[in-house]
Amino acid sequence: MGSLFVTAQQSLVRYGLKYDTVVIRPGETFSNSLWVENKSAAAVCLFQTNLETSVKGLLDLPDSIRLQAGEKKWFPLKYFANRRTVHSHFQQFRFMLAAVQKHIPVQTQASFTAYLQQIQGLVVDTDEPEIYLSRMSRQTSVPVHCYNNGLIPVDFRLELSNIPEELEFTGDGTGHTLGPGQQQTIVFTATNKLRSRIASDFLVTIRALDKRGNQLAAKSLRMMSMSSDKRLGLNQTSFSQSLPNTVGLRYLSVNAGLSAYQLQGNGSLFLAGSRQLQYRLNADYVNDPVQKGFNLYDTYINYQSSKWGLRAGTIYELLDFNLNGRGIKARLQTGPGRSLNLYGIDNNYMLYNELRSLPQNQGATFAIAYQDQSSPVNNKTLILLRNSNTWSHVNTSLFSGSIALPVSEKIHFGAEAGYSQLHIKDARSRRGLAAGLKFAYNGSRIRAYSYHYYSTPYYGGLRRGLLQLDNSGSFDLGRSRTLSATIRLLNNNPRLLYYFGNEYLSTINRSGNSIYEIGYSSRPGNWNLALRPYYFAQHIRMQTENKTRRSGSVRGKINLGYVDAMHTVFLEADNGYTFQNAAHQPKTSFFSSRVNASYKGQVLGFSVFAQFNSYYLTDALALKLERPQYRFLSLGPTAAFTLFQQQVSVNAGASYNYSGYNHGSNYSINSNLRWQLKNNWALTADLLFGVNVQPMAYNIIRGAGAGDDPGDPTPAYRYSSRQLRFGIEKSFNTKNHQQEGKLELFFYTDLNANGRRDAEEPAAAGVQVRIDGTMAITNRKGAVKFTGEKNKSYSVSILNNKNWSLLQGLEITLKKNSRMDVALVKTELLTGRLVYVADKYADAPPTPAGIRVKAVSKNGAVFMTLINEEGLFRLYLPENQYTLSVETGAPGFTMLQENRIVQVRQEQRQTIELKYSYQGRKVEVTRF
Repeated sequence: MGSLFVTAQQSLVRYGLKYDTVVIRPGETFSNSLWVENKSAAAVCLFQTNLETSVKGLLDLPDSIRLQAGEKKWFPLKYFANRRTVHSHFQQFRFMLAAVQKHIPVQTQASFTAYLQQIQGLVVDTDEPEIYLSRMSRQTSVPVHCYNNGLIPVDFRLELSNIPEELEFTGDGTGHTLGPGQQQTIVFTATNKLRSRIASDFLVTIRALDKRGNQLAAKSLRMMSMSSDKRLGLNQTSFSQSLPNTVGLRYLSVNAGLSAYQLQGNGSLFLAGSRQLQYRLNADYVNDPVQKGFNLYDTYINYQSSKWGLRAGTIYELLDFNLNGRGIKARLQTGPGRSLNLYGIDNNYMLYNELRSLPQNQGATFAIAYQDQSSPVNNKTLILLRNSNTWSHVNTSLFSGSIALPVSEKIHFGAEAGYSQLHIKDARSRRGLAAGLKFAYNGSRIRAYSYHYYSTPYYGGLRRGLLQLDNSGSFDLGRSRTLSATIRLLNNNPRLLYYFGNEYLSTINRSGNSIYEIGYSSRPGNWNLALRPYYFAQHIRMQTENKTRRSGSVRGKINLGYVDAMHTVFLEADNGYTFQNAAHQPKTSFFSSRVNASYKGQVLGFSVFAQFNSYYLTDALALKLERPQYRFLSLGPTAAFTLFQQQVSVNAGASYNYSGYNHGSNYSINSNLRWQLKNNWALTADLLFGVNVQPMAYNIIRGAGAGDDPGDPTPAYRYSSRQLRFGIEKSFNTKNHQQEGKLELFFYTDLNANGRRDAEEPAAAGVQVRIDGTMAITNRKGAVKFTGEKNKSYSVSILNNKNWSLLQGLEITLKKNSRMDVALVKTELLTGRLVYVADKYADAPPTPAGIRVKAVSKNGAVFMTLINEEGLFRLYLPENQYTLSVETGAPGFTMLQENRIVQVRQEQRQTIELKYSYQGRKVEVTRF
């Protein structure tokens, strides 16, 4: 039943929609029907009163609706889901009718809601899956690339989690908005504060969250120190969390008698009235030969309603300050998209700790944050924060804010500013300022982005003593070619207050770099090619030195990628010549190269990273004069497969790492197994094992390789580490499996295009199949399996990557477990364009987006596609002769040629033009 809005007086004219909610997908048409009923005793003439605010459709209501007494009529409505029509996930389409006869009461309005199933959305990625921290500066830049390939604008913030205390990230991750097709690079600076000789690896999760905290995208990033001495911690990626709505109990065994019992779980419970209860649990009982105890960490319970919310437990957020501890966050919804958040946090990540490895009293943080995200492109934040750190004895007061101001649909401005005051016992206060400006332009072919930020050395926010200039632009040369230019400058000059006990804080270096780059990228078919020559300048000033070391390099980066249904190949080669080398290690100018390559198939994969000679200035500073060669190599295979009808899933990998400047080597293997049992129970097993080999100590006379000489008494340092974990899990799935059915599809090559599978027709392996946004790849038998809701209709489509196409459209109503053969045919691409033939008396035509193009073969097979906003269409057709026609649907569009005969042949692509006219005006003549 449609949504009805009725006035207090009984309406004699009523109307409503056939469906109150319509599920829509980007790039597809959707429809509904409006019924209008006249219960009065006289004829009535109706007209729309909200024409200027209503969305224009392919099929709209007529200008006037005439109904006789007691008559009821239905009117079809049709829309195309593009960015001009759809602006939010839940969008209302309202209809308001009024009668010419003022005395007849008419219902106020009716509406239906379009629910957008965002098949694609925000993508978060980094240049490399692994980032290497220099052992000298222990710092590097981490560019995070964000791209919105969805239909509607996306508001998001970047949240970095699983950050250990030894690792610090600085950067602006809040208050970002990307329109459809827009992209943005957000740069963070990572600093490893660990001073131990033994380098550690860190696994950091970068999550893009919307204003309600829902995850839009995620990226795991491994931060690796430049050393072969690696210790495997308790919280690796495969060890860190259970699956959603799952509780698991595990036993973990580590080296030297260390073991732990782990209880983990997380999930969401949806309550009545749009309320939600989220929870997470991580508890360990550690059994160590030296000490035993219970730890509770990364645990919280979070209640959210439409008016208010409360989270208690572990809190980790970025508010121009790293909030990380245990406490309470309260949220008050002050309006649509506007909220006031209150934080009270004890600066201790552990909720309960019996091991006493960290001081219990580390200070507290109190904050108030106001967020206004009522508009996708016009948002504001205001933050007031007070932090007391008993470890560093520094108290921080911070006031900051940001605002985004859209100038037009294509131009956006943003600004931010901050003021802080740092105070330490028995020392004078230090004031800090920060300011930033952002500009973005997103045209049809030209895109530009500019971001400038500066903060004083004693600023108390995340980005202290930072000068950042980030300017980039791109120009589309065609459908798959882009020319770009980038200028980036980063200068770190942070200062920290000194107190007895935190002396190491004063050893922070001043460093920076600048990049001047031009680029060209092309995407022919499944390939992706990019060429980026650039100039790379660096400088660093050590705290213990009175000179600034500099380097300058001319480099070129080549990116090559290939993706299809079964294989993914990536290669990046960065080669260059360093002509200015003030580090004098090596003494002369030199060539260097960095290569990062990976392959991933359906089962096996392989990755390689190699560096020859220094890339970063800190690489050269790490060298000793006796060994001027900087080399690093990392490689290893991976495997992922399932057994016993997907009940058992296995992931395994091995790696080898070699550091040439200290001759250290690392060998490691890791694997994960999950065995799915009945009633949502599962058994899990994890294995991590590593061996590290390197010289015991650096020989001052002979260098790092002293231990390599058999006659040298210095022994090699070897260390092995292992972790074994076994567990049992229980998932709490709220779905009723009796209402689910299984759909098994077998895809085959229909050689004669008759729609039946003949004996000689082979299976089609490696085809990507999509049903309601869920993707699957056919196996060697051409089969895929889906589990879905019974009595629901599903549309089947494939990703055309090897010129495959469905012989005919396929829509299935899943009433029971079903098996079906699906015919595929080899096709060739036919492209076309709608060309407008102007009429001097006609109005300018609206966009033809959403108009359907139909191709009918000689044997009656029908293929259809939709025209995009630029008037272009693409059809993959089997070799045959076709009659091409256009179903305009909307009034005013007239094709100048009804049918067009086209001959499609393999390896012969064609582009055709279809001409049309548009008569938007309607003239009515009234005779008196």
